[in-house]
Amino acid sequence: MKTELKFKGSRKYLHSTDFYTWFSTAVCNTNQIVTKLVFKQLIHRQCQVLLGQVQDVAEKDIVGTVELFDKSTQEKTRGLIVETNTSVDESYPFDEDKLVKDAEMISSQQQATAFYRNDCTTVELVVALTKKLHNTHFSLNKGKWLVGQLNFCDELPIVYESLSIKTTRMMQNKFSINDVIIDGKRFGTVQFIVGE
Repeated sequence: MKTELKFKGSRKYLHSTDFYTWFSTAVCNTNQIVTKLVFKQLIHRQCQVLLGQVQDVAEKDIVGTVELFDKSTQEKTRGLIVETNTSVDESYPFDEDKLVKDAEMISSQQQATAFYRNDCTTVELVVALTKKLHNTHFSLNKGKWLVGQLNFCDELPIVYESLSIKTTRMMQNKFSINDVIIDGKRFGTVQFIVGE
């Protein structure tokens, strides 16, 4: 299956949150959830997604991986994300800063908390809040913070009261692991890496 994604805002690469939403809505069946999305590099063109037992794909062509979990059968389905030659022709408006401008930052705990937003998806707020936390507490002289991996143990809720990101591990100011906590429950982690 092939993605039909658009650029988010002024970006010239496809965004992790759009992949997550696409997998959740266009690929997952009723009982499946996205439990892992890994990105090896920035993705500039549409992708082919290969699920299940995959052979004969050159490592250099793989730009990411995905794992889906079936809640009824407890089975995991893994897949590869391969960038194609098909260009991305459209973009849509997106103001990430607006989503998190009122976020509560707690420096001593390396934590940021936002309250329910109905003008974005939950995964968009997860990533925007993680980015704000990193740009505030772990600012960079070179490069920028990017999503390397999304790991979720459950489906992200659509309605909630509070969403917090807490940095639990930071390595050489280049790689971080961050807990995603929604209404007091830990839903998984977001890993950020420094990229260009």
